[in-house]
Amino acid sequence: MTRLIGTASFSLASALILLVANTQDAWANNNPPDKASFQAPRTGPNPDLTLIQVYQHLANNELDKAQTKIDALLTAYPNFQLGHLIRGDLITMRTRPVNRFGAVTNPANDKLKDLHDEAQARIRAITERPSKDLIPNVLLQMSEEQRYALVMDAKRARIFLYENIGGKPNLLNDYYVSQGKLGVDKFKEGDQRTPIGVYYITTRLPGAKLPDFYGPGALPLNYPNEWDKLNGRGGSGIWLHGVPQHNYSRAPLASDGCVVLSNQDFLALAATVDIAKTPVIISDRIEFINSTNWIAEKLSAKKILDAWRADFATGNPNALAKHYSKNFKTGSNEGLANFLQKQVQGIAGATVTGINLRELSQFKYPGREEIVVSSFIQDITTSRGVASFKHKQYWGKEAGQWRIVFEENNLIAGNRLDVDIAKVATLNSQPLPKPQAPAILPQASTQLAKAQRQPEKTNDKINNGTQREVIKAVEQWLSVWSQKNTKAYLAHYAKDFQTPNGESRKSWMEERRSRIEGKGKITVQIDKPTVTIEGNTATVKFRQNYQSGALVASSRKTLLMVKQDGRWLIKQEKTGS
Repeated sequence: MTRLIGTASFSLASALILLVANTQDAWANNNPPDKASFQAPRTGPNPDLTLIQVYQHLANNELDKAQTKIDALLTAYPNFQLGHLIRGDLITMRTRPVNRFGAVTNPANDKLKDLHDEAQARIRAITERPSKDLIPNVLLQMSEEQRYALVMDAKRARIFLYENIGGKPNLLNDYYVSQGKLGVDKFKEGDQRTPIGVYYITTRLPGAKLPDFYGPGALPLNYPNEWDKLNGRGGSGIWLHGVPQHNYSRAPLASDGCVVLSNQDFLALAATVDIAKTPVIISDRIEFINSTNWIAEKLSAKKILDAWRADFATGNPNALAKHYSKNFKTGSNEGLANFLQKQVQGIAGATVTGINLRELSQFKYPGREEIVVSSFIQDITTSRGVASFKHKQYWGKEAGQWRIVFEENNLIAGNRLDVDIAKVATLNSQPLPKPQAPAILPQASTQLAKAQRQPEKTNDKINNGTQREVIKAVEQWLSVWSQKNTKAYLAHYAKDFQTPNGESRKSWMEERRSRIEGKGKITVQIDKPTVTIEGNTATVKFRQNYQSGALVASSRKTLLMVKQDGRWLIKQEKTGS
């Protein structure tokens, strides 16, 4: 037996050991030998670590130990096709020399190549695994609301899970993934590529509602995002999902654009991520940097936003304009001059007493260009109260200077309690320049000012016919919600309903169905609704009391309703003050 598994029979193992050695040398800066970190097995042996151990046993002429390892792996994961192929090689080595990968008769070359590519990707996952001391340079700043982040490195066929600990990303785990057949940088529908960019998970789709092809479920991404649309990128339906039951995994390049994980890895991620909060950053290649460099880059990105904030506070449009690109656009392809004009036409004559930015996240946008995407909530305190706006800005380099090339901002709340403002100011405030002119506020604040001047109208005092129609529509909406009649519930939303997190209407509807139909008894009631009518638009504010089983929740809610085809329908739904 010793003669049969001698040096000649180990050309395959030697080649793979050489691959391990070469990749270790190439990534010495990211994973120095004295800091090698191997992830502990999850529900069974770690497939990637097991493969390396098998090849190491072969290199040491320990065939029995190698087969024991692979047998344990297949006991845990009987559908691991790569493991079966390697086991076949080990058995063959007992009778004759093996000098190629997959020593089978008449192999299906495409399938064999897929398994060979998967083996290489899994080995590199261990040998090139970044040290925990290093941080992906794309994660400049995670907000306090973002507990986790997913960072995918397409070249390594790997997705990394980071936890936000005290504002610093901490590597928790990493998973082998399959991507588009033609790689990354998606541009159009059907190009079989995975997109590059910063995305968010819009909903959870349970496996029971999907074909077996998707495994135990799917996590749809908001592709195309704002930047994709601005750059003419199309297509849709990019998901993170699992594999059919008879498979353990797929080749590194095997999907039509989705990111595919083994079922156990998908379930681990799905149980961890937060819908609409966990960023999913997909890059062709991730650069990992040390803490010193990461802090420097983080502060540099924050500095450009602080300068914008300070000039915003002056109310001087000329000072503000220097932060915007000459090619600036909004979601409606609005030019810079028109955008700034609307900013200036906000609440005229108001005294600005504070501007605070909270829930700030900043990420480097993967790709060839230098882009930073900043998301935050801006609280503006004036003599008329407090208005809160949700901003998303894309910053690009122009002649060596950072400029905003795209921005979206939406009013999300009106007045907030003074105690809340004081708390925000304590956490995230800076000295502001003395106002020189009326504060720049988005046009939506004009509506806020009008709403504040409206006398409160309670249920007992509503005597206007239109207001009664609106209240009746709201009551019907609450009734079918409590009855868990999802078809009637969804029919109360307008065709142009603005989904809360920018996800597709289809994804939003799927989430609402699963949340409503998956509950027991539901009771929804409202207190003290107030109605403001302006033409065919109505704003309804109330406190909503919700109960389902042990879950009891009470929150402020605002519905923006429009009259379409003779019915009052919900165009926008906001929760909060």
